[in-house]
Amino acid sequence: MATLLKSTHNLEQIDPSEVALVIQAAADLSLVLNSNGEVISIAYGNPELHDPIFDQWIGKNWVDTVTIESRIKVQALIKDAEPRSLTRFRQINVATSKGNDLPLLCATLKIASSGQIIVLSRDLSEISQLQQRLIDAQQSIEKDYTRLRQLETRYRVLFEMASEAVLVIDANTFKIIEANPRAANIIGESIKKLINHSLIDLLAKGDRIQAQSILSKVAYTNNSAELETKLPNGQNILLTASPFRNENKSFILLAFRPSGDLITKHSNESSSLLIQALDNAPDSFIVTNMAGKILSANQAFLRLVMADKLDQINNQSLERWLERAGVDLRVMLSNLQDKGFIKLFSTSVRDNYGTMHPVEISAVAVPYPHACLGFTIREIGSRINSKPQNNDSISRSSEELTQLVGRLPLKDIINETTDLIEQLCIKAALELTRGNRVSASEMLGLSRQSLYIKLRKYNLGDLSRDTEVDEEA
Repeated sequence: MATLLKSTHNLEQIDPSEVALVIQAAADLSLVLNSNGEVISIAYGNPELHDPIFDQWIGKNWVDTVTIESRIKVQALIKDAEPRSLTRFRQINVATSKGNDLPLLCATLKIASSGQIIVLSRDLSEISQLQQRLIDAQQSIEKDYTRLRQLETRYRVLFEMASEAVLVIDANTFKIIEANPRAANIIGESIKKLINHSLIDLLAKGDRIQAQSILSKVAYTNNSAELETKLPNGQNILLTASPFRNENKSFILLAFRPSGDLITKHSNESSSLLIQALDNAPDSFIVTNMAGKILSANQAFLRLVMADKLDQINNQSLERWLERAGVDLRVMLSNLQDKGFIKLFSTSVRDNYGTMHPVEISAVAVPYPHACLGFTIREIGSRINSKPQNNDSISRSSEELTQLVGRLPLKDIINETTDLIEQLCIKAALELTRGNRVSASEMLGLSRQSLYIKLRKYNLGDLSRDTEVDEEA
C-alpha cells in the first residue's frame, strides 16, 4: 500500500469543502461510500465521464454498480481500505449508457473519524483503446503473415513440381540462390551442391564471357533475354533470364531446357505428319468438343456435307448433319462417356442439299491434354442399300434387319421380322419332312392351302408339282 505522509498538520487546517475539491481534482471520478459500501456521493474530476447511469448509483452498494468480473476486486478494495493509506490500484469495469464498459483504475481510503470510504478512480478508456488498437494491429500483422506464408507455400510447391528447370540467381554475383529438382537433374548435381555455386562456372568455358555479359545486361536493364549455351557435359540448353526484385535485392529468374531435344523434335514431326495424313484421308474425320460441336474437320468431311470452307461448319453441332439428329449424337456421346470409344455406328449423313449418305462412324474420347472427341466417318453406300426392299424381294438376314432401325417405323420393322421368322420356320419344316409339304403343314399347324400361299409368297421350292406330292402323301 502507498503510505500517506504522516506530517499532515498543514492539511488538517484546510477546510473540508476545499479537501473535497482537491479529491475531485485528483481523480477523474470520485465516490464516497458509507461503512457498508453504499454510494453516498459522486464527484467528477473529468466532466466528460458524466453518465446518467452513474447518477443512479446513489444509495446502491458499490459492488452492484460494476460488472460481474469486477465485483471480487471491489469487495477487496472495500475490505482493504484503511485510514492514512491508499489501497493498491485495481482495474474495474462499469457499464455505461452507450452500451460499452468503462475501465477505471480504482484505489480506496478510509476516513477514520466517520468510517466513510473514499474511492479515487482514473479513466483508462484511452489506454484501453490503445491496447485494442495494438491487438487489432497484431491480428492484422498475423493475417498478413499467414497470407504470405500460404503464398510462399504455394510458390514452393509450384517451384518444386514445375516440369521446366528453374534457377534463382543473385543479380550481382550470379550465385544460385534456389534450384528446383528438374534443374538439378539436367545439370547433374544435387540441389544442395548447386546452392551458392556460381552459375557461370556451370557453363562451358567458351560461353562464360557471353553468358556473364547477357546476365549483367538483364540485371541492369530489367529486360528479359535468351541465351543458347552448353553445360560442361556438352548438353545444349536454352536459357531464358528475367529480372525481379525482392526485399530491395535484385535477382534473376532462369528457366532453361535442352535446346536439341531429339525426342521432342521427333514428336513434333510425327504429329505434323499425322495431321497431314488425316487432313488428306479419304474418310471423313472431325474433332469436336465434349458436347459434339465441331472444332476441326478434314477435306473429306467438307466434301461429304457439301461445305466449301471450314468456317461454315466450325462450332456447329454434329447432329445438324445426322439422319436421326436428336438420337444419334445422344447415343454416341453416352457410349463415349461410358466406354471411351465406339465402333461402326450405322446411320446416315444428310449433306447441305438434303442428300442422304449411309455411313459408319467410329469415335474416341481424348481426355488429355484438352478434352475432345474424334470421329471417323466412312461412307458405305456401295455395301448396303440406302432404302429397304419390298416384301417380295430376297429375304433379309438378321443383320440387315437391325440396319432398318431408324429408317423404318417400328411397325414395318416388326412386319419384316415376322416375314423372316416365317421363312426360317417353313424352311426348317421342309428340311425335317424332306420336302413333304403335307407333313410340313401339319408340323407348322397350318392348312395345306395356307402353306402353299406362304410358299408362293416367299418363292420357296418348286410349286408346279404341289398336286402330285399331295396325292402321294
